[in-house]
Amino acid sequence: MEEKEFLDELGLKELKNFVKENSHLIYEFINTEILKDVGIMNSNYYIKLIDDIFIKQDNLKISRINVDSNLFPYYIFTQIFGKGKMDYTSLRTETINLHKLNKQISVYYNYARFSLDDEFLYIDLMQTKIGGMPIDEDIVKFTKKIPLKTLGLKEFIDKNIELNNTLIKVKENIEKIL
Repeated sequence: MEEKEFLDELGLKELKNFVKENSHLIYEFINTEILKDVGIMNSNYYIKLIDDIFIKQDNLKISRINVDSNLFPYYIFTQIFGKGKMDYTSLRTETINLHKLNKQISVYYNYARFSLDDEFLYIDLMQTKIGGMPIDEDIVKFTKKIPLKTLGLKEFIDKNIELNNTLIKVKENIEKIL
C-alpha cells in the first residue's frame, strides 16, 4: 500500500468516527444553519445519505478527496443520488423540502443541483424543458448561495445542543450503520 492511499484510508476512518459521534449534531446543523432560509432535510433521508456515503459508496469518491469535518455537512448535498442532483418530484417532506426557497422565488424548475466551491454551497434550480419540449442546454432558473462557515460545525457542536426524539433516533441509527 502506498503512503498516499494509507493517508486517504486513515482520513476516511477519522471522518467516519467523527460523523458517528456527531451525526445528530450534523443533522441539526444542516437544518438550523445550512437550510435555515431554504427548507428542511428529513431525518430518515439524512440517515440514508450517510449510509450511501460511508457504506454503499455506489458512485461516491469520498475516500479520494479531502473533506474537512467542518465542511462535511455541506459536502453531503453534493453526494445526493451520487451526482448532487435531485429531481423536483423527489424534493418533498420525505427527503429535502425546499418550501422556504420555493415561496421566495416562485420559478418553474425540473431539478435542483448542489455544488461547492471554496466559499459557497450552491443550490441551482434548473430547467430542462420549455413548454414540454426538451432544450439543448439546461437553464439555471435561480441560484441560492449559502456561505460556508469553515468553523461553523465545530462551534455548533461546542454549544452542546439538547437531544430531542428526532436527534436521538438519528444518533442511534447512524451508530448502527457506522
